[in-house]
Amino acid sequence: MKILSKIANLIFGFLILMSFYCVSLLIVQLTKIPIPPAILGLILFAFCLVKGIIKENSICNICNLLINNMSLFILPLIIGVVVYKNLLIKNWIIIISTIFITTTLTIIITGLFVEYGLKFLRLRRIRKK
Repeated sequence: MKILSKIANLIFGFLILMSFYCVSLLIVQLTKIPIPPAILGLILFAFCLVKGIIKENSICNICNLLINNMSLFILPLIIGVVVYKNLLIKNWIIIISTIFITTTLTIIITGLFVEYGLKFLRLRRIRKK
């Protein structure tokens, strides 16, 4: 009976995760916003977790299962690298430059965002006093 309960919990958690993706896919198709449905789904999912709409224990088991088997999701990437090895060797300078520039920009933008957020929180705290 315990195994059936665990399987039911996994299926329920998976349905919750997939429902967020389906809802975000529908939103993107209806509104034509230029955001990937997976990203919008993650934003909606995080919002619902923070607001307590979804309880953490209802998705904990499926999330642990997916994280523990994450290497299966990387397998197509590895196969793609092997298949397109010649193309990657031919364009390695462009690829490395793109990775370096985007990583640098991400670090800078994240730093600025965190700095702005901390200033906002300090101002908010000062105004409450």
